[in-house]
Amino acid sequence: MPERAPRLLFGLFLACFVLLCERRAAAFERQWHLGGGLGAATANHYRLGPAANAYAAYGISDVFDVRLELAGSQNPTRAHGEPFLYGAKAALAYKIDVIQWIPYVALAGGYLGTTRRVPPFAQGQPTLGLLGGLDYAVSRSFGLGFALSYDYAFHYGAAYMNGFLRAEYTFGF
Repeated sequence: MPERAPRLLFGLFLACFVLLCERRAAAFERQWHLGGGLGAATANHYRLGPAANAYAAYGISDVFDVRLELAGSQNPTRAHGEPFLYGAKAALAYKIDVIQWIPYVALAGGYLGTTRRVPPFAQGQPTLGLLGGLDYAVSRSFGLGFALSYDYAFHYGAAYMNGFLRAEYTFGF
């Protein structure tokens, strides 16, 4: 028994610490999120350019959100000036609510368009993509975070990538 005493004491201390420090997780079931962000985007044959996005999400359970995302970016090319890339996508996100930090990943389907056709992109085409991010719940109604996404446009080499620092308002709880 004396050999186990330090481990037992440490286990009891750890259990007491966890119970004393416990905070409610900020689960977002049946809540709306509206937000937007600023960042950068790039695509094959396009240079990195400034980007902006807006989104709405609804928590269908404590681990799943449905999302609608809109994004646009100004991306210079060598031969075609500065075309504007824009897109919209719907996504199903899986999130892990860890007290105030909420990491998530999502599968998305959408549309990508450009104001000037630069191969391998058409002026408008469907996409399939991934979205991931990390949010921080500053309060019950306000959050900050960042998100990264990758969209494939069903053409060899036609990929669009972006990243955003974002802020959101949450309501409906």
